[in-house]
Amino acid sequence: MKKYIVIISTSLFFVCCNNSADGPEEKEDTLATLYSWEATLSDSGKLEVKRSEQPGPDSLSAEAIAGFLNKRYPNVQLQIVRTSGDTLYMSIPEATYLTQQMGSSGPQIYFADVVYNLTEIPGIRYVSFDFEEGDHASPAVLKRDNFKGE
Repeated sequence: MKKYIVIISTSLFFVCCNNSADGPEEKEDTLATLYSWEATLSDSGKLEVKRSEQPGPDSLSAEAIAGFLNKRYPNVQLQIVRTSGDTLYMSIPEATYLTQQMGSSGPQIYFADVVYNLTEIPGIRYVSFDFEEGDHASPAVLKRDNFKGE
């Protein structure tokens, strides 16, 4: 009986004291999942912007959000130019798809998505877009209020 107690005690000691020095330490995910905003048109044609139920970017940095949006819209690639005060300046070097091929509602949905997601960054209230104007979209400085009631 004593033998079994010694074996069990020794086993428990090794299990409890093992610090996983053999492999890399796993980091616990302490950050909450960040969700994104998603713009859509309702059946009546009204623009609706809602928090998406799908996980969003991995951080609230301009780079992470721009990368997230560039994956969502692979034909319209955002580039960060700079931040000044409460405004984030973005460029769209190749805007033909946005300005000529998304129709008239597509750019509205795109800009709402981008503005709502980028203004989640603390201190950012405006997004300035620079691109070559087309039939369905023009460069502008936009804020969330631009999409209310549309």
